[in-house]
Amino acid sequence: FAGILTLGSTIYAVRARRQEVRLTRLQGALAELAAGGTDVRVGERRRRRDLIGRIAAMIEETSRVIARDRRRLASLENLSAWQEAARRQAHEMRTPLTAARLELSRLREIAGHAGPAGEAEAETGRLAESALAEIDRLGRLTQAFTAFARLPEPTLNRRDLGPFLAEYVETFAAAWSNLALRLVPPGGACAAAFDPEMVRQVLVNLCDNSALALGEGGGTVTFSLAAAGGWTALDVADDGPGVAAAIRPRLFEPYATTRRVGEGMGLGLALSRKILLDHGGDLELAASSAEGAVFRLLFPRVFPQVMEGP
Repeated sequence: FAGILTLGSTIYAVRARRQEVRLTRLQGALAELAAGGTDVRVGERRRRRDLIGRIAAMIEETSRVIARDRRRLASLENLSAWQEAARRQAHEMRTPLTAARLELSRLREIAGHAGPAGEAEAETGRLAESALAEIDRLGRLTQAFTAFARLPEPTLNRRDLGPFLAEYVETFAAAWSNLALRLVPPGGACAAAFDPEMVRQVLVNLCDNSALALGEGGGTVTFSLAAAGGWTALDVADDGPGVAAAIRPRLFEPYATTRRVGEGMGLGLALSRKILLDHGGDLELAASSAEGAVFRLLFPRVFPQVMEGP
């Protein structure tokens, strides 16, 4: 009897230990699934028909379903993005192409009818100029899309942003008839590693947006620098109407724009943020209200393997 009790206790302990190991595997698999894992394996050598085995099978099947759904969702999002790109491009291109087609059709009608030579020539010239203008606008739209798709890598130089900004304000002082550019002198040196040409492109994009937002009434764009920890922050603030709340969540996405069709593709801010990200920094909307908007360019103060600028 004592031997039977000992044997039974040993068998029970061994089985309990195995169950504990299997439960621990289930716990690890559930934790991996909760953390976002999509290819979870419980680790059962052979499929068991007991409760733990069925739970393990359910976890692995759930993992496969999640993986499949995520791949599907990623594919749908990618397709949706390209569909939106194609839709926007087609919409932007259709307007000038339709106008050019109508003008050229009219030109053909005039050429096919007899009339006073001087009048026909004048009308023919006007229509030809109009058609060429529309085709040129189509070329500019295509060029903007190409620039976004083929953005070069920045050539980083470590230098002070203060003199660079002073030069920018002086050079572009009269570039926008409704904008006054103002620089708040920094309290000290604000070094950063940046590509001057590409950062100048970002500032031009931001000033273009401010000029459009301010309209004929005009206003002021103020540039200010500050050093915060490992970052150099360049704030570009205007006194316009601010950014509409509806578009703020998508502000830096391609094709996010409040402009009317034909006035722009909404690539400026997306391109600008890509430039800052390539610099190891970021571009963000720091503030927006009825008193104006503030965009913040962030540059890392310490950047390895860059050239020293002049």
